[in-house]
Amino acid sequence: MSQAKVVALKATQLIDEMAVGPKAASLVRLSRIGLAVPDAFCITGTAFREHLEQNNLTVRIKSAVDELAKTKPAARESVLSSLRQDVTEAPLSEEVQRQTENHYRKLGAERVAVRSSGTAEDLTAHSFAGQYDTYLGIANLEDCIEAVKKCWVSLWTLRAYEYREKNGFDHLKINMAVIVQSFIAPDASGVIFTADPLSGERCSIVIEACFGLGEALVSGKVTPDRFIVGKKNLKIHSRTISEKKIECVLNSNGLVKEQPVPSERSSVCCLDRKQVKRLAKLAIKVETEFGCPQDIEWAICKKKIYFLQSRPITAIGPEKSRQEQQIWSTYCLEEVMPDVVTPVTWSMLQCLGNNLFDPSLRDLCINRRDTPVFGLIAGRLYFNASFWTAVILCLPGSRNYDFRKNAGNETGLLDLLEKLENLTQEDLPKIEFNRIRFILKLPLLLIGVIANTPEKGQSILENARKMNKKWQSLNISSLSAEQMADCCMDAIDDFDRLIVAHAPYLFSIMMAFPALEIVCSKWLSDDSSRTSKLLAGLGGMDDAESATDLWRLAVKAHESPDIETALLAGNCWENTLQKVSELQRGDEFLKSWDEFMERHGHHCRAELELYNQRWYETPDYILGLVRSYLACLGKTDPLENYRKLANQREQLAAGCRRKLKNPIKRLIFNKLLIRSQKGALFRENIKSEVIRLIVVMRQMLLELGNRFANQGLLAETDDIFFLEFRDIIQIAKGRHKLDIRQIVATRRREYKRWQSITPPKVVVGENDPDSFVPEVVDADVDVLKGWAVSSGVAEGKARVILRADTDEQVLAGEILVAPFTDPGWTPYFLPAAAVVMNQGSLLSHGSIVAREYGIPCVVNVGPTTRIVKTGQMIQVDGNSGVVRILQ
Repeated sequence: MSQAKVVALKATQLIDEMAVGPKAASLVRLSRIGLAVPDAFCITGTAFREHLEQNNLTVRIKSAVDELAKTKPAARESVLSSLRQDVTEAPLSEEVQRQTENHYRKLGAERVAVRSSGTAEDLTAHSFAGQYDTYLGIANLEDCIEAVKKCWVSLWTLRAYEYREKNGFDHLKINMAVIVQSFIAPDASGVIFTADPLSGERCSIVIEACFGLGEALVSGKVTPDRFIVGKKNLKIHSRTISEKKIECVLNSNGLVKEQPVPSERSSVCCLDRKQVKRLAKLAIKVETEFGCPQDIEWAICKKKIYFLQSRPITAIGPEKSRQEQQIWSTYCLEEVMPDVVTPVTWSMLQCLGNNLFDPSLRDLCINRRDTPVFGLIAGRLYFNASFWTAVILCLPGSRNYDFRKNAGNETGLLDLLEKLENLTQEDLPKIEFNRIRFILKLPLLLIGVIANTPEKGQSILENARKMNKKWQSLNISSLSAEQMADCCMDAIDDFDRLIVAHAPYLFSIMMAFPALEIVCSKWLSDDSSRTSKLLAGLGGMDDAESATDLWRLAVKAHESPDIETALLAGNCWENTLQKVSELQRGDEFLKSWDEFMERHGHHCRAELELYNQRWYETPDYILGLVRSYLACLGKTDPLENYRKLANQREQLAAGCRRKLKNPIKRLIFNKLLIRSQKGALFRENIKSEVIRLIVVMRQMLLELGNRFANQGLLAETDDIFFLEFRDIIQIAKGRHKLDIRQIVATRRREYKRWQSITPPKVVVGENDPDSFVPEVVDADVDVLKGWAVSSGVAEGKARVILRADTDEQVLAGEILVAPFTDPGWTPYFLPAAAVVMNQGSLLSHGSIVAREYGIPCVVNVGPTTRIVKTGQMIQVDGNSGVVRILQ
């Protein structure tokens, strides 16, 4: 074999890999395991070395290498070009010429492909993939021999030379074999990776495909169709079909040309499901043969699969554990916990963790086992998106739902959804889902949903209010530290019971609104504007009434010029209080102020955080809101608008009932309407009661903090928020053996450090928040697309507000542009003409309140707060979900 110059690449033949190169040897191995490989022969490296020796080119190469070592990089191409010319023009030996001709005739192919097979190519540590030349569509012997020489001299391209130089290869010992292979004119072609080359994940197979020759894919001129298939069961986990505008084919002269793909075919999938699974199955066979992850080239011609090449994936990273592949995200959490979480709040959330979700999961026959539902990254709360994906995939019909359609222009959310779509079953957390039990239980679940009547919600609310009255009547100052610590844990238990009582009910009743949208769309030809108007001006919503009551407070102040003057004087609340108390009707105004604080003073930005001061603790902030409302009087009348909305809602509902002649449809509409309205009220009002309980816990913590500070255990009262509840209990019971001040100091430093960092909204595995680079924003766009959640169209000046606890105010007729909103933002809604949010959902707080106030709202508009500037004129279309920057 060592003397052979040209050899046939047959499965039955012994092959010297050093002579033919890894690429040619791999084709033989592919044939031996029964895969279809185009017939081929190989001009060995021995023939190449003979060509160099007989034509005295070895000396020429050594001279060129010496010259290149002294030549500046910019001048190297000239030296290499001359060397390539000398190698190409040198005559082939008679023996190699004759053997090549014999094998070419035996091949009997109409056209051939001539491919380089460098003997150092496709090593496990280094890959020369794409560096050496390939020639397709060769139709005669003369052109074939010319192509062989061109493959030889591709050793001396600048790219190949510099790669060898960088990796320490001896230029004089490098060798080249050349494969001559029957050309396959494919209908589709592509590559297969038996492991993800980026993540290192080995549990799935990645298949990329395009029409025609694979050159279009390799060159990046076409985005391929992409499939992710699980190795364990050949299940197709992901299927992404791209628009393939061009394909590469051979023209009549045997040259590769690009041609457009007809529009009706460009978005058609290259492969059917059977072909995808067949390719995956054969790829597993290839990986087993070679014993490591493979990068495989394939082609399909007349429904037959051919393998053209297989080489190791050299750049693959280490295989990641399932934990390293978990995807975490802050989406849907930022309106609840937008900031760094203090240790005391985190310990509370950990106590509540199981019952936040487990009751609903049990109803769905799902056991999460030990999978965490949420966690902390860079001090902030993230939910386990991989876990929720696993849960959603258990539910019937979820695989066919397009979750992207409501993502709007929020690129981070789109990125999250793309990452989740590409997860395989092996990537997802191991949860238990009893499908048979779920199917058997489904009728009971449906009955349970029907049984979750608005009356049941009212009962839950009444019980929550009674519970809060019990806690609010507690004389905290009379309790010992140990009793107070125990009360904190009892309050958490009550919080826990409240969640268990209302979570399943809330889930079922909130589903009425999407169902109402479907009914209105199908039966009333609604474009979604009608549905949101049916939820406007309901009244009785605690969050919404916090703003209307604040407006009434401004109106009351306006009724007395002296009081209004005192409020607008610019003094702090303490001085203003003193001044107002001395005025006629001052006591009346202060009584209304106290009533407002008693009813709504528990609210604030990021209400679940125990550390955050409430409105009743920050009267200067509320005073600022009253002043801004006073400036809006006469320019808008939200109370009158509110009354009109209620009348319009009733008239609209009556009109819908008249249009629905079918009594069954009318009954369904009425039930869904009532559930949607009551569901919106319940969501906001039960949340308000939860926050009242949080406030009681905060008051007890402040009292404990004050006592511990007086004892010298803490430096400041609010140091208490940097302890966990287990620490607090031990201190209160006098059992601690900790350096409390040192613990607090360490945690405060960490808290401050996390505050200075803005981590990404989506994290895969563990993340280094210090390395996060924010996305680049195109500030020149003037049309932004989002998700319409409250109907109507409004134009006005933008008011960009990033936090709801600053002095920034929304003036009458302005459009609020915010990153997200929670109940602490509600006062900004009342004078606003519309609301735009970077992120949100159909059932998020801002969407519900916008519908209640009857103002247009668009969410998931992407980084709007970084694009729109305060004072710019913008238009918000709450019907189509479009935000336009007008000037």
